[in-house]
Amino acid sequence: MTIRLCAFVALVALSLATACDAIAQVSARPNIVLIVADYMGYSDIGPYGATDIQTPSLDSLAKDGLQFSSYYSASPVCGPSRAALLSGFYPARLGIETNINPDKSGMPSNDDTLVRELKAAGYRTAMVGKWHLGQGPGFSPLSHGFDEFFGFHGWTLGYHDHLTSSGDPGLYRGDELVNKDGYLTEIFTTEATRFIEESANEPFFLYVAYNVALPPYQGPELPQSQWSSGWDANEARREDYVAMVEAMDDGIGRVLGTLDELGLADDTLVIFTYDHGGRHLSLSDPLFHGFGTLWEGGIRVPLLVKWPDQFSGAQKIDRPTIAMDLSATMLAAAGRNIEPLQLDGSSLLPLLRDGDEVETETLFWRFGAPGATMKAVRRDNWKYVIDQDTQMLFDLDADVGERSDQFSRRTDIANQLRDALREWEQSFVSASE
Repeated sequence: MTIRLCAFVALVALSLATACDAIAQVSARPNIVLIVADYMGYSDIGPYGATDIQTPSLDSLAKDGLQFSSYYSASPVCGPSRAALLSGFYPARLGIETNINPDKSGMPSNDDTLVRELKAAGYRTAMVGKWHLGQGPGFSPLSHGFDEFFGFHGWTLGYHDHLTSSGDPGLYRGDELVNKDGYLTEIFTTEATRFIEESANEPFFLYVAYNVALPPYQGPELPQSQWSSGWDANEARREDYVAMVEAMDDGIGRVLGTLDELGLADDTLVIFTYDHGGRHLSLSDPLFHGFGTLWEGGIRVPLLVKWPDQFSGAQKIDRPTIAMDLSATMLAAAGRNIEPLQLDGSSLLPLLRDGDEVETETLFWRFGAPGATMKAVRRDNWKYVIDQDTQMLFDLDADVGERSDQFSRRTDIANQLRDALREWEQSFVSASE
């Protein structure tokens, strides 16, 4: 009897310990807020050098968090870059290397590793803003596991009339078209803060994808008579672009303020970045070129990260990093085991939280249709570029503007990176066979 009693007590104790561990794991899951801007220049926010645009909310985020100087999107255009962020895989591996026509194609829901894994971890999920990864069964945000969606499916939307570039209604709640008065950036912010308030008692993932600063170039104070204006970059003004970005910064301030007011800020992982670089009205100094290219201005973008419970503030990170690393980092922060997922990115938590050395990866890109007309590789300070039939090599530490081609001086490095690129591309061919 004594032995049985002892065994029973031990079993109960083990069960309690297991339950306590599970509770501890649940309580340890941070909220995650991912904020993505669009079509903006590298130096168009305060932390990265803006002089004519005031971004106090992003300035504060940089001051209290981590600022990355060598972070890259996975593609210089919207659809593939967002697919990489939500899947954790290179666009080439997904077969999504050009922009998506939401009426005809999209990213299949089974490729959305990020949301699927967060749902499995017990997260409530919402997507607010620009989706651009397909529409309809199997492609829409709700098909991808988001509990809520408020936004649009295409490349952009009018900020006041909420019409597409072809003049059609484009604002959705879930799968239903909706009418809602107001400036689009402010509406998205209100939806984001509402979701945070309603989810304060459980872990949540909130993806806020502003379409700032895409056309139409329309600030918040635009009179109704001009609501159809701003689509032509040649007729738009930098002042309109500035007003749009500052309105977004106000919105980000509201989101961060809501986290503070609800006592959630310390245990919320906040990430701000762009989907790719901009052009026309944007400024990307000191980078060269922009949207739709694999020059630094097309793929190197700001990244600000804040998680007060885990990271000390005001750190600058110069390690080359790519979008899929963010996917891995978010999943690792949520307690998911990312090793079996075989993502194309690595969690940055050992570096950011513990200060451990994390091996720098070789980063790859290819872009252009039909066929890849531009390819690039970055390893350490070297970047190898193929543009049409021309090969170039740049030392980004010495020449971030990519003006001094080193190919003839360091063909040894160029050949190493060219071989790495070939092996990377071959890996996709082999995987599909």
